[in-house]
Amino acid sequence: MRLVVLCLSLATLVLYGRALAGLGGYLFDRGAPWMIFWGLLGGTCTAIAALWLWKRYMTTIMESDTGDHQR
Repeated sequence: MRLVVLCLSLATLVLYGRALAGLGGYLFDRGAPWMIFWGLLGGTCTAIAALWLWKRYMTTIMESDTGDHQR
């Protein structure tokens, strides 16, 4: 599950980078509004999915921990 969260986090960075690239295109009169839209939408969706999976993973870790660390 940690690997999936890592991949989703990397995808978030890539998609937000695409949105920034589309926005930066306006500096050279070649702006791409669809690139910005899909980058923001995809980046936000993958970020939410990564956070949701990470929270679910941490919940299972906490539930499996018995809390008895003394011997």
